[in-house]
Amino acid sequence: MVPLEERIDYLSRVNKSQKLTAFNNLLLDKLIVVPKDQDLNEPEEYYLGIVKAIQEHNSADFEKHFEKKCKSKPGKDSPAPFVNDDFLIFSFIVGVVQFNIDKNWINHIISIRNRNDITITFENILKENYASTSNLPEIVLMFLKFINQSLITNDLLNFTFRKINENTILFDDKSDFRILCAIRAYDLIIERKEATEGNEITLLKKFNQNFKKRIKILSWILQSALFFGLIFGLLKLPIYSPETIAFLDKYDFMFSVFGFLGFTIVGNQIPFVKNKSQELLMRLFGYPKQLIKN
Repeated sequence: MVPLEERIDYLSRVNKSQKLTAFNNLLLDKLIVVPKDQDLNEPEEYYLGIVKAIQEHNSADFEKHFEKKCKSKPGKDSPAPFVNDDFLIFSFIVGVVQFNIDKNWINHIISIRNRNDITITFENILKENYASTSNLPEIVLMFLKFINQSLITNDLLNFTFRKINENTILFDDKSDFRILCAIRAYDLIIERKEATEGNEITLLKKFNQNFKKRIKILSWILQSALFFGLIFGLLKLPIYSPETIAFLDKYDFMFSVFGFLGFTIVGNQIPFVKNKSQELLMRLFGYPKQLIKN
């Protein structure tokens, strides 16, 4: 992978193109907006309609756009410009599979394309041959992201990650399609690696959540035990003498005021006591002080 500065510079240029921005937003699951205040040419407007239909899972809109293009019957000797448009063909493949549309036309289009790594990858995707070593794995990963994420295996993630890292001249490639797929694939691998079930980081996060919950329960149990112990102790106090009872009756009002103030102070301190008791327990069990949030 290339330095972060080059990536940022490249993505800033992407934002200047409606088509590249729309495709990038599709990969990122960001809202695709069809601008009404700009004059889009027909191919741009058509492409935005295709990717927007895919993002919104709108089969009717996709089929409407797709059938319009299916009327075109380009041949090997006279291919139409759209045949080698990687963005459009990839979007067609995703939509055809996603909405279970007949593949005959798109297979024909792939067969008359320029023979290169991207075309071979498209062929294998349509054949569901995702593990072929001839594939560009970043493209396969992006396809499976849309169609069936359960097929994204750990081996595929590792292989894709290695291939992208080995490609130190990624941004020298003339294919914006491949570059954007590689960037998103790289980020997705990191996200998936952290979120993978059974991953060490995920297990530690789950343990941390469960540990905090159990500390709260233990803290509540200890506080309750102390409270009931105090009540029990008061009930076991010796019986007062008649003189003491007379004194308490005489100043009953004052004791009521002091009692009310005392309960008020204790009541106001309950959250503090609760938090402090939880913190002490966590420290007692060796929980890092830096991770304890008040």
